[in-house]
Amino acid sequence: MKKLIILGGIAGLLPTFAFAAFVGLGDNVVSPAPKTSAQNVYLVGGTVNVSNPVNGDALIGGGTVVISGNVEKDVNVVGGNVSILGGSAEDLRVIGGNIAVGKKINGEAMIVGGQIIITSDTQIKGDSYIAGGTINFSGTEEGNLVLSGGDIRVDGTVNGNLKIKGAQKVTFGGQAVVKGMTEYSATTEATIETGAQLANAPVFKKIESNRNTSNKTPAGFMALFGLMYFLKLLAVLAAVYGIWYWLRKDAVSAIEETHSHFWKVLLRGFAVLVLIPVGAVILFITVIGWIPSMVLLAGYVALLTLAAPVSIIISTSLLMRLFKKNHTNFTWYQIIFGLVVLRLVALIPIVGWVVCFAIYLVALGTTAGIIKNKLSA
Repeated sequence: MKKLIILGGIAGLLPTFAFAAFVGLGDNVVSPAPKTSAQNVYLVGGTVNVSNPVNGDALIGGGTVVISGNVEKDVNVVGGNVSILGGSAEDLRVIGGNIAVGKKINGEAMIVGGQIIITSDTQIKGDSYIAGGTINFSGTEEGNLVLSGGDIRVDGTVNGNLKIKGAQKVTFGGQAVVKGMTEYSATTEATIETGAQLANAPVFKKIESNRNTSNKTPAGFMALFGLMYFLKLLAVLAAVYGIWYWLRKDAVSAIEETHSHFWKVLLRGFAVLVLIPVGAVILFITVIGWIPSMVLLAGYVALLTLAAPVSIIISTSLLMRLFKKNHTNFTWYQIIFGLVVLRLVALIPIVGWVVCFAIYLVALGTTAGIIKNKLSA
């Protein structure tokens, strides 16, 4: 029963596990040969190469990601250097540092990165949203296109409306064709090169260059939000790695207790979550005083914080056991895979939230038990 609660919950929630799927983990990961049936592909590694066709969805994370094969359904990528050149896909979602896209997209595209190049081979049927520091768009957009960034160059075709937000510099190249409305906000007016064809006169909104004014650009907000999220992610991973590599014995104990006494540690975690703040309130309103209450609450907050990275270790161990791998000894990229899966499950309403909450309670219960044993010793 205890295996069905978490392992079955994750397996039933993720499309990767619900249907035939291939999961690749390693320093260098290559996509498998396609099967006749629909197969989702999830790949995490230092370098990931997808040259074979994928008959389902593709979820990919890596330092360097190269996708040159057809993907039957959606492509979701997080990476440092991302090249998506050749073939076709449905919806495309990419977050990365340096991104190059030259692919036929039958649905919508959302791309966020530092330097983004959309080549002339790119064809997008749905609407697109692209945000980055430097954007060079030379593709063909059948729907509406929204660009947000610093230095933006449009040298392709937009059959719908074009909107540019919060740019430092805007250039319409000689190959630019915009058949719908063109609106842009920037610090200076756009440069329109000879040969550019804009069906309607561009609507320009000037942005004050003074950073102290209240008119912040959307790109600035997006960059700040992205930076904060990235730093938070790095902090979580650093905490997980610190626990896994420096407190390996305690982490393994937490994993083993989870697999052997699932219900016990889950109930312990729930008791810790509820009873400690109740005890702190009782201490605060009695003659014992507020100082012990504040000390107890400080320890409570520290315990809750520590349980977060432990929950990632536990989710990774559960996934490794699901795939019949060693669930008490895994590598850094398997930890990243566990983090990605946990975040994906958290996006699923109600059932996904319950699964993530159960994993967190288990992590809280095992962490509290380990600390109690250390204090007793």
